[in-house]
Amino acid sequence: MKTRHLGYFRTVYIILFYFLFYFGNFYYGTPMKIYVYTIFFMLYFYYYLTDFLNFDDKKGKYSPWITSSVINIALSILLWSFSKSNILFFKFLILWFFSNILREIIVKFVKQDTKAIFVGSQEDFEKCILGSRINFFNFVRRIKDLNEMNIFSCLEDEGIEAVVVKEEISNVHQNEFLKMKLRGIRVLLTWQYQEEIEKKIDVKNISDKWFLLSSGFEILSDGFEKKVKTIADIGLAIIFGILTLPIMILSSVIIKLESEGPVFYRQKRVGLGGKEFELIKFRSMRADAEKNGPQWSSENDPRITKFGNFMRKARIDELPQLWNILKGEMSFIGPRPERRIFIDQLERELPYYNMRHLVRPGLTGWAQVMYPYGSSIEDSLRKLEYDLYYIKHQKIILDILIFFKTIKIVLFGKGR
Repeated sequence: MKTRHLGYFRTVYIILFYFLFYFGNFYYGTPMKIYVYTIFFMLYFYYYLTDFLNFDDKKGKYSPWITSSVINIALSILLWSFSKSNILFFKFLILWFFSNILREIIVKFVKQDTKAIFVGSQEDFEKCILGSRINFFNFVRRIKDLNEMNIFSCLEDEGIEAVVVKEEISNVHQNEFLKMKLRGIRVLLTWQYQEEIEKKIDVKNISDKWFLLSSGFEILSDGFEKKVKTIADIGLAIIFGILTLPIMILSSVIIKLESEGPVFYRQKRVGLGGKEFELIKFRSMRADAEKNGPQWSSENDPRITKFGNFMRKARIDELPQLWNILKGEMSFIGPRPERRIFIDQLERELPYYNMRHLVRPGLTGWAQVMYPYGSSIEDSLRKLEYDLYYIKHQKIILDILIFFKTIKIVLFGKGR
């Protein structure tokens, strides 16, 4: 099961894995040169991409052992072809065995469920907890309200470690909940649960006062952070532009051969401060896709061409937006820009939707890596919750996490 401490477990694993790798090479007299470090990072990145570092057994108890054996065998054969040293196979066998043993030890800790009680109606429970894509707590009991029963009597009997409350805690119960917290039991309102545990903002249960008193949102006032992000965007756009140039040229040719119409699709989108800019994409639909006016795009939209469908899954259609990044209209990471006609509708129906325009829109974002493809009002609400979380907690480290999650999604053909 995933936990809020997954990042810490991954950090511990990579440190221990590095020492295992380093001392293993030292014992066999292999100096840690650049190519050896490259192998280490290839192993770690492969483990990340294949969910080896999720520390769960959802795919089967022996699946991680099989998964890790693939990369170890491949790398040992590759290195053997250069060095012809038979000791390499033994080294990778030892590394494979102990890296999996280390993982099994961490899994034992991660598997320890956090038992929790939910205080609220069944409807609230279904919306806040059962409706969640990720569930970090093991809810063993639901209580309708704080006056229904003595919630405190069952804490020790059932080994409860957390209490999630839908309603605001009144003065009557405040002292009892304080005692709970001092005993090490986590007490969370549902909006806190969604922000701290699920990494999103419950926009329907916050107010202007919440924005005023809430910490975070440093990206809006931190000039240094903005400059670093801008420099990183320009540098990465140039590098990726050079690296993906052959892919873009080939895609342009295929688009022209597959269907009539222009190679690029230009469309007005709303960006920073609500200002419109011209977004550029590879055309993935028929040229007459909007002859009946603007429409929401759907997952199996018949207007999408065959190659267009492939481009969307691999995110190739987004590559021309590197030009938008160089022009300063977009960032690599941020909320995805929408069209004015859809924004006008969404701002009427969803609270704080205009907050998305406080930062530059992105090529990819927290909502894109945390929520599946969707084009309904409900989907827009869910994505808004993740976008606001990103704006509140934006840091370079979060941008790096989104970047690697995007690579993972692209390589495995998920997402839009």
